[in-house]
Amino acid sequence: MAAHRDAITSLYLHVPFCTKRCFYCDFHTAAIDRNDLILDDYTFALSNYVRRASRADLLGEVETIYIGGGTPSFLGLKRLSSLIYMISLRVNLREETEFTLEANPDSFTAQLLKDTWALGVNRYSLGVQSFDDEVLELLGRVHDVAAAEEAIALLKARGANFSIDLMCGIPGQSMQSWEETLRRAVELGAPHVSIYPLSVEENTVFGRSLKEGRFAEKDPDVVADEMLLAGKILEEAGLLHYEIASYARPGFESRHNIAYWTGRSYLGLGSHAASCVTVGIHEALQEAGIISSDTSDTSDTSDTSDTTDTTESMDLTDLTRSAEEGVPFFDGSLSSRIRFFSDADAREFSRMPSMHVDVERLSSREAACEDIMLRMRMMKGIGSLELDEFSDFVPGARECFESLIADGLVEKREDSYVASAGGWLLANEIFGRIWGLSAK
Repeated sequence: MAAHRDAITSLYLHVPFCTKRCFYCDFHTAAIDRNDLILDDYTFALSNYVRRASRADLLGEVETIYIGGGTPSFLGLKRLSSLIYMISLRVNLREETEFTLEANPDSFTAQLLKDTWALGVNRYSLGVQSFDDEVLELLGRVHDVAAAEEAIALLKARGANFSIDLMCGIPGQSMQSWEETLRRAVELGAPHVSIYPLSVEENTVFGRSLKEGRFAEKDPDVVADEMLLAGKILEEAGLLHYEIASYARPGFESRHNIAYWTGRSYLGLGSHAASCVTVGIHEALQEAGIISSDTSDTSDTSDTSDTTDTTESMDLTDLTRSAEEGVPFFDGSLSSRIRFFSDADAREFSRMPSMHVDVERLSSREAACEDIMLRMRMMKGIGSLELDEFSDFVPGARECFESLIADGLVEKREDSYVASAGGWLLANEIFGRIWGLSAK
């Protein structure tokens, strides 16, 4: 486990293009013409960054790869295949490597599946959202139910691992429609289902309509009922609730997402792609000319209290040695962590000699809080030993968890602390309180 701290284990490539922006979409993506030359330039730029990272010996321990968006399949088969081929040349694709491609049903074809599968993709994530054509129209989706079901049939015929995304909390969507969508997902045999409640963001069609009084958000209690119904139907069908938003049959959990939630180093390439790495990896990326940044580091260096705290001056060498010897340790206390994301749009990204990024440096205390916060996303929570070590490292941690238990948001099950049945519906409250410890 200790070796992973200084190695990139997950690689993400962002493709910020779509046929059309959905009414709820606030992601960094744009609807463009399929003949726009930016598609060629952007694909070349992504491939070039993969090549450079490989030459710098930074991709030798990659265990999961995820091409997301936007709509990666919007690139078209030729461009997408060339990108995946470059990845297969530069990353050691082992049998156990999880390689996920995100796709929308409208651009998912038998040929795309055949070619990408042959090049090493072994998992697909479909943006289905609903099995109700009226709801899909409400959302501004470009596909219909028939296209989604056809895409799933292709995946099942190939024997491919796949996941589908579904959305609840949609005004105009009845509880009956939501239940039928869930049961259809079960009938179609999806081994992994992610459930997302609609979030109305300001810079979207829904957001503007809400501001103008032409749109009303759904009652939060109704949305909670929809989430609970999803859990009931999916778990009865044998899909385990392993993370706040995700259900999977045993063995079909998303290893790429689990890497995010368990403190692994991941590298994001592309316009507005995010990364989280150790100091050593960050320096190696800079030395290789893969990333550059100006002096506008977004971390707060004005508060020096963190450096005077005795927990911050712990002997990290001893902690690392302890980890290497197999002695239990708290993962988040070993080193500071650096998060960064590309702040360029797709056209700027395609012509830059290196990826310009905004940087946020986390202290070891912040890294510890982030580790625990993210692990509480997972239904197995954190163990008692882990909480003990967290409490030794971050003052107030024990009291924080006691208050979460008192408020019914967290409960102790056997030797672990997990979100309660109601707590996972109020997960942001749990995360906010834990992250609040980083500032104390």
